[in-house]
Amino acid sequence: MRKTWVKRDNIYYKPFYKQKLKMTLLGVLLMAFVFFGYQFFYISQLQTTESSLHTNPQTNRHGSVVAASRRAVRVRREGWQLREADSAVSSWLLVKLRDFGRFTRFFRGIRLRDLDAYQPGSSAAFRCLSSTRHVSWARINDDYCDCPEDGSDEPGTGACDRGRFYCRFQKRHATGRGGYTSVPSGWANDGVCDCCDGSDEWLSGADCRNTCKERFPY
Repeated sequence: MRKTWVKRDNIYYKPFYKQKLKMTLLGVLLMAFVFFGYQFFYISQLQTTESSLHTNPQTNRHGSVVAASRRAVRVRREGWQLREADSAVSSWLLVKLRDFGRFTRFFRGIRLRDLDAYQPGSSAAFRCLSSTRHVSWARINDDYCDCPEDGSDEPGTGACDRGRFYCRFQKRHATGRGGYTSVPSGWANDGVCDCCDGSDEWLSGADCRNTCKERFPY
């Protein structure tokens, strides 16, 4: 008996949605229809807007005036907000500068190992380093000796006879021997450069050359 080969497509019915070529063509046609329809609608709306602009010039002028007034109000509001922001930044900067000046007044002339004792937030009042006497933070470096035992409340002035002004450069010997670099507090701002870095003459106007590398080469 002779066999006859027949295509499967001729035997089984294939639904339309499974025919890939026809579905692709249908999708392309739908997209083209939507695209051209949108273009036609957009062009018609544009023509309608142009015709209304030509027929109602008074309304257009009124609309432009309203838009201009709104822009002016917005510009004024933005300018006011910028001025408020500038004033806030200026106030914050003034506070930071005032705090920096106060801390600089505390830190000038002190020994590095005593730095924690001069932190304004560490305690309610400053305690003299060699006694139990307590002094208000506002009286630190105020040119009046409140700690006569060691002069620790006046490291940057010459108010205390026993006070010591510690130079900003406080490097000791490489072996750890020797004391911290300091001068009597009465020598501060006397016009003579006593510290190798000139940190003891910040108000006298003396032209101090930094000689620390020459005096301490190690």
